[in-house]
Amino acid sequence: MLRRRHGDRGSALMLMPAAVLIMFVLGAIAVDLTALRVGQRDLQAALTDAANDAVAGALDESLLRAGGGYHVDRSAAWLIAMGALDLRGALRDVVDGPHITVDDDGSVTISASRQVPHIFGRALPGVPHHEVVRATATARLERR
Repeated sequence: MLRRRHGDRGSALMLMPAAVLIMFVLGAIAVDLTALRVGQRDLQAALTDAANDAVAGALDESLLRAGGGYHVDRSAAWLIAMGALDLRGALRDVVDGPHITVDDDGSVTISASRQVPHIFGRALPGVPHHEVVRATATARLERR
């Protein structure tokens, strides 16, 4: 038969508040990291869509039909990309960019950085209220 010592009674009860606090802190960290990842994926998806729209919409079709090859109009690509980014709300909280480049091979590259706010981290002293996430997307014309 197992006997308990008198001093051991209630020691697990004293550890419960600490365990609950640790679980809350770990949950808050998981939620904040998930929010950052979702914010970065949203930015990446918006940049990818805008690059695809720009490379397809700014293609000079008259030059292509005349046999002159693929040519992407730089100013049209910029306008289409900015319109697509604005439509998706990707320009909100942007801290750097969007930087849109059209290369001679007809590819469009868009990069940007934006702020993603912490959800629970704001309650902790010394923790910034947001993090900056970055994304880059490139779309190319494929010759078949």
